[in-house]
Amino acid sequence: MIRKQFAASAAVVAMFALVAVGCGDPGEDDASSIRGELTGTAHATGDASAVIAKYGDKTFTEQDFLDEVAKLNKRSRKALEDSERRQQFVDNLILSSLIFDEGKKRGFDEDPTVKKQIADLERRLVVQKVMQEHQSVPVDDAEVQAYYDANPNEFRTDRVKANHILIKEEDLANEIVAKIKADPSTFGDLAKEHSIDKSNSTRGGDLGFFGRGRMVKEFEEAAFALEKDGDISGLVETRFGYHIIERVEREDGKPKPFEEVKNQIRIRMINDARREHTETFIETLKKDSGYEINGSVLSAVNISELLAADAPEAGGGAQ
Repeated sequence: MIRKQFAASAAVVAMFALVAVGCGDPGEDDASSIRGELTGTAHATGDASAVIAKYGDKTFTEQDFLDEVAKLNKRSRKALEDSERRQQFVDNLILSSLIFDEGKKRGFDEDPTVKKQIADLERRLVVQKVMQEHQSVPVDDAEVQAYYDANPNEFRTDRVKANHILIKEEDLANEIVAKIKADPSTFGDLAKEHSIDKSNSTRGGDLGFFGRGRMVKEFEEAAFALEKDGDISGLVETRFGYHIIERVEREDGKPKPFEEVKNQIRIRMINDARREHTETFIETLKKDSGYEINGSVLSAVNISELLAADAPEAGGGAQ
């Protein structure tokens, strides 16, 4: 009896291993391409309608097998060259189908929790599809060339060495700027005391040398615009907060050839266009829907019971 129970448990474990086999599935276009290649192979070497397995009143054909294999990542497909792994893969698929049918007989497909999870998944997939559509932004070669020609300074091998202080609050940042303007020698100490960029604050905000394209655009433009060593910027706002930049040293370089940077330009233009299209789309959705949020009501919502439910029981800490 123990052995039979163990065998049954092993089968269930094997079924769940199927989920792991499919991790890292290819994208939709890749899967379609793979499926086409596999189907072509099937017609060349066998009959796609040939029955591999029968169960209940159903059949599992060679084409069914190829369709399932097309959903896998490359590593998992490679594993199926082994005959035992291939049979286990089919066993898992059939077992999953049998258990699903059994669950439907018991009415589990109508379970409110299951239906809610299906609805949640559908929502995520639809949202993902819409966002993918709005982030599909082609950039042609002429646009890339035009950007290169219009921005020659962006593609030079110049380097600048700089220190910076990063502050979240604008008022505090203005106070620090005033102190530095009054006494530039305090820059390093103020960086250690106030900068939230802990990767370099203990070194007085030292960023070392960096070339163009390494920093966010607003920061880069301000750093390279400083005319001489020791110059200090005003407040430079980026998505990270407010920066104060001190130029330490600069090395002049030469222009990079177009062929060397065209892919870099294309990626930057695509990312910028995606960001702009997405932000415009989201703002339009909000405006057209009349979206409003009542912050005071939201802040007053009591979630203490939910937090209590998340708390570990006494003596039940992590092991």
